[in-house]
Amino acid sequence: MLNEKSELVLRDYLSQHPELKVVSTDSVIGFISGLLACSEFYGESEIANYIADKNDPIYTRLMTSSAEHDAMITLLDNVTEAQVAQQHILASIYPHGKDAKAPSEQLQQWCVGYLAAYMVNQEVWQHDFNFLLSADKQVVENQADGQLFIDNFEATLNLLATFAMWPDSLKEHPEPAVLSEGFALLYTGLDESLTGIASMALMLEDEKLALWEEEG
Repeated sequence: MLNEKSELVLRDYLSQHPELKVVSTDSVIGFISGLLACSEFYGESEIANYIADKNDPIYTRLMTSSAEHDAMITLLDNVTEAQVAQQHILASIYPHGKDAKAPSEQLQQWCVGYLAAYMVNQEVWQHDFNFLLSADKQVVENQADGQLFIDNFEATLNLLATFAMWPDSLKEHPEPAVLSEGFALLYTGLDESLTGIASMALMLEDEKLALWEEEG
């Protein structure tokens, strides 16, 4: 799903800058995934900001013609295509066996990036939640659908945080062995929920565009 050469280019660049808070390409890919799972478009400048973290020379390199810029855009395109195709992104990029008891370090970093992206588009999602609840009131048979999606969305964020901070999650869980044994099921559920969120974001984007066209 992801272009391996682009991953390598970005990984090598990050390794040359240990001062950056972004520690891996996995967190960047997670950030891209979370950024795209929103009804409003966020582009390359937000990704460059996430990586550079106020480091102007790095931001400039990522936003101008360079191998790193090309790699970033290629990965953005890869994730965009996957979400439009409703692919299960975790199964595609971070497959885990049915006997797995914990998320890999790569998946943990991906979750960190996704959560960082949610902080960027949180306000948009709040507006979309209001839109969904308003739409439900107009269609009686779908009255609970919007709230159900919101509840599932919030549960997904909690699960992402659990995976992102897995060692701490185990320490804080009253039965850490039960959490470990249930990881494979949680992983499958998370992948399914993320696919649903990305699909809802695309639907809401279409709805907004249609409303905008109606209003002229």
